[in-house]
Order: sequence, then structure tokens, then C-alpha cells
Amino acid sequence: MDKKKGNKNFAEQFQEILFVLKRALSIYIIEGQGRIIENEEYKLYKLQYPFDEFYHFKEDFIFEWE
Repeated sequence: MDKKKGNKNFAEQFQEILFVLKRALSIYIIEGQGRIIENEEYKLYKLQYPFDEFYHFKEDFIFEWE
């Protein structure tokens, strides 16, 4: 009986591990897709506003107030 209990416990733990791995992989994929979208939007932004001042405005503003 102990062996069956141990196998069941192992099976439950294995299922939990697989669930956590699937969740981590889905989060990783979603974040990767978000980065790809951000990069595409940034490229479009650069095409629309090709001047350097638009890229560094936020950084200059932060340094000015620190």
C-alpha cells in the first residue's frame, strides 16, 4: 500500500511541476510577444519623428529633476 501511495504522491507532484512549467512558459511567450510589439512600435515612432530630441526628452527631463 505504501508504494501505491508514494507513486500517487509522485504523480501529483509531477503534475504540479508540469502545470508550473506550462504557466512559466506561457508568461515567457507573452512577455516576448510584448517586447516584439514594443520594438515594432518604436520603429514606427522613429519613422514618424526622426529627430533626436524626441528620443531623449524623457531622459533629459528625469536628469533635470534628480
